[in-house]
Amino acid sequence: MLTLSGAMGSKAFFTTITIALTAAFATGASAMDISLGSNVRLSAGYLSLNHDASHLTPPGSSGMASYGDPTSILSYEPLYQADIEFSLTGRGEEGWFDLIAAFPIAAGGTFGDRDYEAGQALYSETFSDITLENGGSVSLRYGLPTDGTLVWNDMVVRPYLTGGFGLERYGMDELRCGAACPSGPIASSVTVIGHDLFSASAGLGVWLENEISEAETIDLRFEVNGGYLGVTDSHYLRLADLGSVPNIFYDLATVGGLAEATYRYETEQGAELSASVFAGGQLGLGGVTFGSAGGPQTGPLWAWSVAGHAGISVGASVPF
Repeated sequence: MLTLSGAMGSKAFFTTITIALTAAFATGASAMDISLGSNVRLSAGYLSLNHDASHLTPPGSSGMASYGDPTSILSYEPLYQADIEFSLTGRGEEGWFDLIAAFPIAAGGTFGDRDYEAGQALYSETFSDITLENGGSVSLRYGLPTDGTLVWNDMVVRPYLTGGFGLERYGMDELRCGAACPSGPIASSVTVIGHDLFSASAGLGVWLENEISEAETIDLRFEVNGGYLGVTDSHYLRLADLGSVPNIFYDLATVGGLAEATYRYETEQGAELSASVFAGGQLGLGGVTFGSAGGPQTGPLWAWSVAGHAGISVGASVPF
């Protein structure tokens, strides 16, 4: 999800324009009805990053007698977020596309950090406040050609390809103690962890459209996708043993899905108002590598992620 700061902002802009032009020419946009739109999406989500170092022996300086499986769980529990989306859509007899650029405008929630010894004895449990730094994403839905109009249960069926990528950056402020806390609490003015989450995915989807009146339409969308999740982790309190930040690196292959239901209303002036509910989930498998201040890195170690989110969206679009 593309960052909004500095040069990355211009990269996001030119990437968006390039994809838009590619989609437009590929589907014959000169014969299409083009619309511009904007949406606000509110969501609540969960993400956990887990790894297994149970086959290793902790260094004497760590304070841990052994490592459990999982050894550590880092989790957004939950992450609340508001995003604004800008869309360019094309509709025509020869095809269709949706190009969407999204940017987070607010976020918050609780970040948990748990470490386990053998037998899943809890060694440390701390909590921090999640703050949004910046981010953004670009995604594309591209209609697949069909032999005529497909209909199922009075709904028009449109299969499509979907893909996208992006970057989101969060900071974790303060350290509050849970059931075990060898480090002790830390003030809210201190950022203890920073995360850069890069994601990319591609997959297949189906759009079901049901016109319930001349002005009203119900859309159902279902998607499955595969991709990549890379998390660059900066543990600012562990410079002594993990070295300079970023000092932990997750590389995960992902599989996920999304379902969305949308109500659309077209005004007499041709503008369109919409409201949606959506939910999705994702699993990731791969490895994590830990930095070192005084020797070789550790890893990659077996790692996995679990994620889910749900929310609502409201928006409007106008013909261009």
